[in-house]
Amino acid sequence: MDSSGSCPLDPAADLAEERRHLNAMRPLVAVELPGGVPAWTATDLPTAQAVLGHDALTKDPAHWPALTDGRVPENWELIALVRGAAMLHQGGAEHRRLRQLVTKAFTRAPTRSKRCALGRGPHRGMLENLAAAGTGEPVDVKEVFARPLPVRVICKVLGVPDAASDALRAHFERLVIPQQDAPADDIRAAFTAIYGTLSTLVEEKRRHPGEDLTSALIAARDVQDRLSEQELVEMIFLLLIAGHETTIHLITSTVHALLTHPEMLAAALQAPDPDAAWAAVVEEGLRYSPPVRHILLRYALDDVEIAGVTVAKGEAVMASVMAVGRDGSRHTNPDSFDTTRSTNREHIAFGHGAHYCLGARLARLEAQIALRALFTRYPHLTLAAEPQRMASISEQGLLSLPVHLHGIKGAAAAAEGRQTAAAASS
Repeated sequence: MDSSGSCPLDPAADLAEERRHLNAMRPLVAVELPGGVPAWTATDLPTAQAVLGHDALTKDPAHWPALTDGRVPENWELIALVRGAAMLHQGGAEHRRLRQLVTKAFTRAPTRSKRCALGRGPHRGMLENLAAAGTGEPVDVKEVFARPLPVRVICKVLGVPDAASDALRAHFERLVIPQQDAPADDIRAAFTAIYGTLSTLVEEKRRHPGEDLTSALIAARDVQDRLSEQELVEMIFLLLIAGHETTIHLITSTVHALLTHPEMLAAALQAPDPDAAWAAVVEEGLRYSPPVRHILLRYALDDVEIAGVTVAKGEAVMASVMAVGRDGSRHTNPDSFDTTRSTNREHIAFGHGAHYCLGARLARLEAQIALRALFTRYPHLTLAAEPQRMASISEQGLLSLPVHLHGIKGAAAAAEGRQTAAAASS
């Protein structure tokens, strides 16, 4: 804690140490975001739910004086996550209008595309890619398996062509893994490239609509209004980035948790009800190692009291997903990965209230299918090296996850076999 009494949040901090510190200061803690930006964060479930569901806290950054008066600069490393015109950055009636439109489109028109994206077993192709990449050598399960699967699913749901999804990936990474003191032009360039690609997609779907979410959004209307062109592109942007980046982290981090808690992996593989077992694995993964570290940001429309603390009008408030998920007052042995715990659904990994994640059900299903397929195919998967965590305030995940597909002994045997074959042929 610094001299001002607030707790500095470091993107590269040890997350277990951070959550213990925040939980000790509970329930609403004054923090300092990178760049010296002040905020409050909720650290237990009731307070987080109060923050995320409070009518006097809005997601609209027009109500954040620190941003509107220039104290938060254009090149602030989190600017892409707090500014925008999509429903993620709206509040009140405007958010309800946009939410109603996208919910209608998401739940009705693209049902066939969602089933197609998952039902054809895209994980099988990813598993074959793993097999090709991991012939005895360590393979990065994040890059070869966890990353392409959610990207393929959400692009299929939205109707984004494969070539366009490859081009978008680097620009999205520039926004979600921000660099300190990066030029504002870099962020603007990434936005411009993304919006250009998505505008082209909208034009194509308007000419040739299909059974996908983008076509449904183009046609979506409420009683008196419809999505404007800007709102439409912003909505696709939000669904695309939210629909794959967090799922990548969820799959990767849960693989790591299972490899470091082999008794939980063995229980899932031997369970009499595999569907229930892998659902419990995913839920515990969401609690233990959620893909979101902190949910950013809400702004007080007036002075408001939360958990005995007065948040002044215009101040920023967020919620620590890690601290809530590992709150020792709610979860026994919170730093242990335990798929049998009765409290593993008591988390905020998908948010809460009006902004609860629209794709939560799809993300859970993707992760269950992916994890079950991976460990059924490779039950002796082992870590090849301890992975590095990404440095981010908003996200929580691994930079890579190197593994041996057949265990260390299996990898050594495969290498020895190749050497023997090479000697025999020489």
